[in-house]
Amino acid sequence: MAVVVRRFTRAGSLAVLLLWLVLAVATGPYTVRLGEVARAGPEVKLPAGAESEQVARVLNPSDVAVPLPLAVVWVPRREGERITPGQEAAAREVTARLAGPSLVPVLAEDSRAMIVVVPEGPADLRDRLATVREAAASVSGTTVHLAGPTAAQVDLEDAFAKIDGTLLAVALGGVLVILLLVYRSVLMPLLVIAGALLALAAACAALYALARSGLLPIDGQTQGIVFVLVVGASSDYALLLAARHREELAGQPDAAAAMAAACRATAPPVLASAGIIACAMMTLTLSDLPAERALGPAVAIAMVCCAAVSLTFLPALLVLCGPRTLRPPTGRETGSSWTATARTLAHRPRRVWVGSLLLLAAGAACAPLLEPSGVPLHQALPAGAPSVAGHEVLKRHFPAGTASPLTIVAPASGASGASGVRNQVAATPGVAASVIVPSGAEGRALILATLSDTPDSARARETVTRLRASLAGTGVLVGGQSAQRHRAGRSRAGRAEGNEGAVAGGPEPLGSAPP
Repeated sequence: MAVVVRRFTRAGSLAVLLLWLVLAVATGPYTVRLGEVARAGPEVKLPAGAESEQVARVLNPSDVAVPLPLAVVWVPRREGERITPGQEAAAREVTARLAGPSLVPVLAEDSRAMIVVVPEGPADLRDRLATVREAAASVSGTTVHLAGPTAAQVDLEDAFAKIDGTLLAVALGGVLVILLLVYRSVLMPLLVIAGALLALAAACAALYALARSGLLPIDGQTQGIVFVLVVGASSDYALLLAARHREELAGQPDAAAAMAAACRATAPPVLASAGIIACAMMTLTLSDLPAERALGPAVAIAMVCCAAVSLTFLPALLVLCGPRTLRPPTGRETGSSWTATARTLAHRPRRVWVGSLLLLAAGAACAPLLEPSGVPLHQALPAGAPSVAGHEVLKRHFPAGTASPLTIVAPASGASGASGVRNQVAATPGVAASVIVPSGAEGRALILATLSDTPDSARARETVTRLRASLAGTGVLVGGQSAQRHRAGRSRAGRAEGNEGAVAGGPEPLGSAPP
């Protein structure tokens, strides 16, 4: 890097350009292939000491992959009608074929819907959902809706599969428009975008290798952040370098010498910017959640690629293209507001940084006002997603938490035996129903509690808080999706969870709604 900054020759620039072109050919495909190893949403895996993880270890000591619940909801095709006995019988037959005779659909209190919750996955969810939908549609006179974690997971994967190309196109399109307005030429914007795409390809290749080896779990949100960040940062660094190069060209006609001077002046702020962002994001490695821990190194790698491309590939390209690439100075810049702003910053640097620090401190003082309540997944998905429609239908006829009940592990006997715990759980505000189910955990009783609210909502987490407070000191453990969000929501403010599954290692979902 130092050699490149000190001296730019056409031969050296050509060598640098050829090296980057070889790298582009090798890494280009990984911009697309990164999506192959990126999960649609981060798996909620909490520290071993978290209560929901303790429940997982009790119920699933082998830590094998657990099926996700899928809610199949039938409603009459004509609004206002009720489910008939013939339709109930047909739904029982379908359920027996899909999940065995032990699961039985449950009729809603208003008789206008029936539901069964079956375990699905965790692999080949999309094909399995198509099979389930086709089988459930055989119940004549009804409309089938699929809801719950499995349906939401598939919709989330579809949303992320469609957003990557759109996100990149929008980012590049916005940058192209800005650069066309700034440079009023076609060549320079294309060079800047080429550098951004090269940095993106290099970053994606590195992230793909790490994700493929299992060293760095990548999810769809991390992938999207890296895409936008690389395009934005590369464009900013390119603008800084091009502006400085144009200034140097005004004083000396030799493009190579002007670029060397421009790089010497540009390298410190570019490296400082990339380094600060990388170091700041690396603090996420202290997070409890794997998705946040992975985001820090992913962004740091992306910023290294941005800085490397901006200080090697783009300078070499500008030297080879010559001064005609940049619009020459018109002389009007000296009287512009930007020139006046720059002079103010240069003459009074201490006042500027002290004032900026005070503004940042004022903003930081407002941090306690932030409520990290998060966004329920059904609100984060597109409004037309099938699982969103299924969720709305489910809520109209059943408790909103039917598809993802809390998983409560209690002593099988003693003062806090299963029956007493079940009664205490049922009396907790926010719990619609609770039921004791058979459990393979020796000496433990398993209670499933259906919540009145959507499992990943703030109100559901409040119910978990009340429930744990009422059971404190009894040895009872509360797990499940809402319990996971209770801990994860404090570390992940405002982010929708991708895997809306039941607690890892939990039992298979009930085939009927709790009584």
